[in-house]
Amino acid sequence: MVRVWIALIALLGTLPGCSFILDFSDKAGVHDASIDGPYTQAECDYKEPNDTLDTAAVIDPATDMGPAAICKVTTGEDDDYYKFTVPAMTTKVTIQLNNGSGGDLDLKLYDATGDVIGQSRSFGPSETLICPAVSPSCPSLAAGDYVFEILPGSPVNLNNYTFSVTLN
Repeated sequence: MVRVWIALIALLGTLPGCSFILDFSDKAGVHDASIDGPYTQAECDYKEPNDTLDTAAVIDPATDMGPAAICKVTTGEDDDYYKFTVPAMTTKVTIQLNNGSGGDLDLKLYDATGDVIGQSRSFGPSETLICPAVSPSCPSLAAGDYVFEILPGSPVNLNNYTFSVTLN
């Protein structure tokens, strides 16, 4: 089937006065149009700027949950970072990410030194990371500060989301 299409395109290219060029690149799209994704501008702006480990938005697990969104950006990729504190005597931490209606989002957890200590990268409508747990792997978390990252499963996976952090 692919050979037939290639032959047809090659044949059309040899006809006088006929050209057939399709541009599906990102630069071919309209860039000043309003948001047409499954998210709002308010969701895109939630806790921004929070696009790096160093600019992670400090959250209160009891009240901060979104809604937020991974949105289209002019360069790079829109990742969202959130910083929270695990108090002493906490035995279990659960981070829950609930995707909206769009693309696949993933979840990573970093310790205070910036090392990844846990991640959830499934293809479903949600991601859950429980510490301590075996699958996905995450150690027991000592008292201190941690950062979790919400990122697209692939660069085209833009989506709104909510999250929760439960400390037991």
